[in-house]
Amino acid sequence: MNREQLQKDFFPAEIMLQLVKQEIPLSDKIKLINSYLDKVRDSYDAEVLKIKQHNQLAHIYWMSEHYEEAIAHFEIVVENMEAEDYPSLYSLALNLLIRCNRLLSNYQEAEKYATLAFASFDTFHPFKKLNILTDYADLIADSGKIFDENYISIIQATIDELGFPEKLDDPIETIRSMSKRNQVWNRKLSDWTIKYRESDLDERKRELVQYIDSCEIGWYKDYALNTLEILQNKKAQG
Repeated sequence: MNREQLQKDFFPAEIMLQLVKQEIPLSDKIKLINSYLDKVRDSYDAEVLKIKQHNQLAHIYWMSEHYEEAIAHFEIVVENMEAEDYPSLYSLALNLLIRCNRLLSNYQEAEKYATLAFASFDTFHPFKKLNILTDYADLIADSGKIFDENYISIIQATIDELGFPEKLDDPIETIRSMSKRNQVWNRKLSDWTIKYRESDLDERKRELVQYIDSCEIGWYKDYALNTLEILQNKKAQG
């Protein structure tokens, strides 16, 4: 496996824009993916091309709510790579395998992929861990099963890694509270980033200071502090 190739952006921006447009038929998107792969086939490792192809097909099926087809392609992705090959791609594939199977009430299959995801947790970014925990909590709620106590320590580890204020009590409610809080502060930071070019440097700094003062999640606070330091250095340099 050529990990360097696997971890690089693969599809050009203009193709990705076409793939997310709802008005373009699914069949045309599939042709677009396969056509591009044919053009670059001689320049890439065969294993990498296989993963890239099935991962992208899985995502367009997922976005079109063709969950069974999405599952089939995501399964090929996880079967042909290890978590260490590309942790973010691998974790997202597992994440959506849990979710797709849950939405189809394939609870046993969903639990199988949750188990696989938890086995590779040390490889994943903490926010990827939160996403998987969130889908696992939804799976437990929908299936009526008991939350596996072996995973409770993972919740606390994720709280600690990301600096959440939550106190671990009921595991499902704790995960849902973390997920909701994350959405709030992620959106606030995203909104600031979008407005970044629309205001002057001093205004950007004031807004970022306000975000830092009120942010409830340590990871975002630290990220914002680092960004503020960059802005201050930029101003000092003129």
